[in-house]
Amino acid sequence: MISESISTVTGVQSLQYLYPLIVLGIAGFIILGLGLATSSKKAYAGIAFGALAIAAILILLIPQNASFVLSNSFAYSQFGAYFAILFVISSLFIVLPSLKNISAKGDIFYALLLFVTTGMIVAAFTMNLIVLFISFEAVSIGTYVLAAFHKTRRTLEASTKYFFTGVVSTSFIIFGLAFFYQAAGTFELTSALAVVSKPALLIALLFLTIGFGFKVAIFPMHQWAIDTYYGAENSVSAFLSTGSKLVAFMIMLKIFIVGFSTMGEDVFLLFTLLAIFTMTYGNISALSTTNVKKLFAYSSIAQAGYLILVFSITSYALWSGQNYGLIAVNAVAAAMLYSLVYIFMKGGAFVFLNTLDKENPEFSDISGFARKSPALALSLSIILLALAGIPFTGGFTAKFYMFLYLVDAKLWWLAIIAILNSAISVFYYFRVIMYMYWKPDSGVSLSGSRIASATVIVSAIVVVALFFYFPLFSLLHGFAQGLFGVTG
Repeated sequence: MISESISTVTGVQSLQYLYPLIVLGIAGFIILGLGLATSSKKAYAGIAFGALAIAAILILLIPQNASFVLSNSFAYSQFGAYFAILFVISSLFIVLPSLKNISAKGDIFYALLLFVTTGMIVAAFTMNLIVLFISFEAVSIGTYVLAAFHKTRRTLEASTKYFFTGVVSTSFIIFGLAFFYQAAGTFELTSALAVVSKPALLIALLFLTIGFGFKVAIFPMHQWAIDTYYGAENSVSAFLSTGSKLVAFMIMLKIFIVGFSTMGEDVFLLFTLLAIFTMTYGNISALSTTNVKKLFAYSSIAQAGYLILVFSITSYALWSGQNYGLIAVNAVAAAMLYSLVYIFMKGGAFVFLNTLDKENPEFSDISGFARKSPALALSLSIILLALAGIPFTGGFTAKFYMFLYLVDAKLWWLAIIAILNSAISVFYYFRVIMYMYWKPDSGVSLSGSRIASATVIVSAIVVVALFFYFPLFSLLHGFAQGLFGVTG
């Protein structure tokens, strides 16, 4: 639970905590106003990129002590600041690559991206379930529009499926929050929960798992993700599979680790089954597809399975009476590292598709790609190796820590299942690499997008650098304590 050491900040002092939100909000309205005078997409993108960069700097400048502001609606900590930075990175990731395919209404696209990022940051800095819900729905509504932005039949279909799935998931979340309040008597995740009704809390657990399971694309609530990632524009797919997914995952960390800390056995059984089915389904399904974009979509589902292993670790340590504090902080730190690497792995993979002239390439379309662009082929290969968890990449480091703490929590059998799933993924990732290097030229040309190409290359460099930045996990261990109300 959150410790009593958290301070309360009121009055003028609280304004500094709102600077990132103010900057993004003002920049969004400036872009909308600019849209009345000019149709320059580069101007919109430049303002959006600058605003996001300034917001990131302002987040870093926020005092690192855990603090409550605005009548305890916001709880600022290193944990929240870390995820806020990740959300800004996920938005920065697509600002420039999006220029390739935006044909009209660029002002609306970039303003909406800033408003969505604002909602993500609010979610990062609150432990109140009502504020979490409102900010998360603001993010969801914005992403519905982004998914349909190009108004082609394919993107509209993708957005429609995403929207109706989102409505269903929202319904489950609302009911889950209602039962949570009935059981705990509070919407504050920072309070020591005095559970009045365990059956009500169990119903809340099931409803909230289903609701957020849709958002993170956990099996069996995953099918919308395949259709939406496949149908949306590549940059939007990159954002949906990284920023949008990670904000839901971060909220799950807050709710299921802090809010359900009295139900270790139930959380463990539920999330262990979901993790096994999710990563297995994603990996097995990816083996049979011949479409590169669908492969990335199925891979995203498998990655969600690895991410939610953190709930198995923390809940089992609580249920089995182990050293919960240390194991939980280690597991959350591993999940935070995985989230960082995931942005560059999955984002880089989807943005790679913007370097091709074909929107949804088959494997045959990337045949001989290494002869057309050796640097891009090498960069994508590094990203795919990282997704598979091959050494000398950040993907290996992320999986290593996650699997290590499975073993540390005496869940070695679950670690074996996860490792076997990683081994399965090697086959379909290497299949893509094989087509690029050892198959004859397909004739599909490059799109000429230097920005998309640079983004993929930078992603590969970052993925490798994260393997060699050894102090990172110790740093994240301190940040993870913020989830439990302890300053690092």
